[in-house]
Amino acid sequence: MSTTEVETKDQKTRHDKWKETTKALLGAVRKETCQPYSIPVVPDDLRKSNETAYMPKVVSIGPRYKGKKELLPMEEIKWRCVTSLLSRTFGQDRIDNCLEAVINLDATVRVSYVDVIALDRYELAKTMVFDGCFLLELLICESKLDLEIPIPFNGISPGIEVKKMEYVVSDLMLLENQIPIFILETLFEKLLGSSNQMREFIQNLALPLFGYSGKLMGRSTSHFLDVAYSYIEMEWTDKPGEENDTDTDTNLTMLQALRLHRCATRQEAALHRCATRQEAAGITITIKPLNKNDDPSPINFKFTTQFDKSKGILQIPTLIIKQTTEVKWRSFIAWEHHKKKLKTSSSSVADRRSICTSSALLFRDLICCSSDVQLIEDHTNKSNRDLVAFFHSIASGVDVGIMDHKHTTMFLAMNEFPTKSYLTKIWILLIHYFGKTSDWYYRFYKFLKRGYNLAAAIVTFLTVVQTCYAVLAYHFPM
Repeated sequence: MSTTEVETKDQKTRHDKWKETTKALLGAVRKETCQPYSIPVVPDDLRKSNETAYMPKVVSIGPRYKGKKELLPMEEIKWRCVTSLLSRTFGQDRIDNCLEAVINLDATVRVSYVDVIALDRYELAKTMVFDGCFLLELLICESKLDLEIPIPFNGISPGIEVKKMEYVVSDLMLLENQIPIFILETLFEKLLGSSNQMREFIQNLALPLFGYSGKLMGRSTSHFLDVAYSYIEMEWTDKPGEENDTDTDTNLTMLQALRLHRCATRQEAALHRCATRQEAAGITITIKPLNKNDDPSPINFKFTTQFDKSKGILQIPTLIIKQTTEVKWRSFIAWEHHKKKLKTSSSSVADRRSICTSSALLFRDLICCSSDVQLIEDHTNKSNRDLVAFFHSIASGVDVGIMDHKHTTMFLAMNEFPTKSYLTKIWILLIHYFGKTSDWYYRFYKFLKRGYNLAAAIVTFLTVVQTCYAVLAYHFPM
């Protein structure tokens, strides 16, 4: 066979394979097995405020951070989890079926990611199978399935200890540290058999991993971050009357709607008064207490912020700020940015909501100094000044254009709320500005303590004094 004939045959083979993969991809999208571009990259404006917050600290999932030196120690533990999963099903031989099934999903996997994947199809399939089996073992251990398909000889899953590592759980919620959930469906079917409503079953297995005790019903998600976000989002859309998401005291006139549009367009959607100044204006800030049935999640956005204009009461959700709260909150914000861009033409309430982004902007505007923090309950060991920096960092780089309608309306109503007692306002503001001044001095003090800043400040001061003295001596000689 000539070289030309071989090249022609190879080209025809690639052409046929290309058509098959394209048809398979279209079929997956049609059946909603796959959601194209559901695993995006973090927008640059968000990333530059705190780049490390969007990067895994302990465990790599998927192709983006695969092989990072600082994440390699976790690889051995992941292998042990995979081995435990296979021992549950006596499936050492079934791994071949998993690899074959996943490698046939190569095009579907690649289209799930926004960025180009550099791995070849074999390395990508191995990554998907390896990471997918690791995640399945985390979901199964300590669940009802743990009793139905136990590890032989009373073995203990290493996943139990892994799930206690807070940084591992937060890494699994990072936007860029995901694999498509249909990979877990495929692996589950090959190793443990098929089940009705497989995706819903896996979603509900994942919720306890992130500290949620409820069920996610009637929703199809793309990955673990989407599972966690969809669970808290479900509370916003399931409430009675949510479709008419305007309170009677904040109904918009056409003029107000136009002002809101201009406000969002010019990126000026912000509160004009911080928490202390809101109090001076006569607005009372209350905290929505956690109920017994509420999940003790660090981000309790299942209850949304509400403002009663007639009574002047602002009710905000309880925030339990833990070590990994910033990572989870930022991940939700990044996911909302992605969803908002994909669904700008949608008219459903869920698509219009950006609760985590809007809450970040709300707390940024409410908290401008340590005196504001005293008006807001928190469950944390952070100092007031650290909390001020935390809230401002969370909202850095956020696109105010994706604020949801409810929060924009609420911001306008609070900005237009009239001051009730000017004597009280003056007294409160004096205390407030004293707090702001002390915060400024504290930041200046920390700046001087850093490195050689104190020495540089002294040299600069002496240089300015010397220059002023020389100028005065020249113009006004003795």
